[in-house]
Amino acid sequence: MMRFLIFLIPLAVMLGSCNQNMEAFRGNETLSDAPKPAANANPHPLATPGEEVKVPPFVKAFFMHQFVEALYSPPKNFNPNPNWTSPLKDPENARVWCTDCHVSGQINFANIPKQRMPMNDQLEKNKEFMGDLMKKWVARLNSDEYHAKGKLKQPVTCLTCHAKNPVEER
Repeated sequence: MMRFLIFLIPLAVMLGSCNQNMEAFRGNETLSDAPKPAANANPHPLATPGEEVKVPPFVKAFFMHQFVEALYSPPKNFNPNPNWTSPLKDPENARVWCTDCHVSGQINFANIPKQRMPMNDQLEKNKEFMGDLMKKWVARLNSDEYHAKGKLKQPVTCLTCHAKNPVEER
C-alpha cells in the first residue's frame, strides 16, 4: 500500500500541473483556419512613450567621432552647410579630443573605436535623438567648464555644420 501511495502522489501532482497553463477550447477551428497573429506595431514593447532608449556608449561614440571630425573637416551629415569653415583656431594642430569634455578619466577612449553599427543607422534618422545629442555636445563644446572652448575661434552652433537647423526641422 505504501509503495502505491509513493507512486500515486507524485503522479497526481504531475498530472494536475500539466494543464495549469492550458485553456479549454471547444470549437471546430483548426490551426490552419486560425487568424494569423498581427505584427507588433511597437518594436520596443518595454519602452513607454517619451522614455529614453538605452544607447550603448560605442554607438554614441560613432556620432561623437563624426561630430569632432566636423570641427576640422567638412561635415558628413545629411544636410551639410555649403559655407562651412572650421570653428577651430588651428584646425590642423588644435584638434578637439574626447578628453577635452570627458575630463573624469573614467573612460578609456582607445577602447571605443569609430565603428558603424546597425543601431547607428536607425538613430541617425531619429531627429529627436540626434537633435538632443548634438545640443548636449554643442553646449559642452562652448562651455567654460571644458577644455574644448579654448580651441575655438568662435562658438559652435547647429548651423556651423548644417545648412538648416535640424532641431527646428523636427
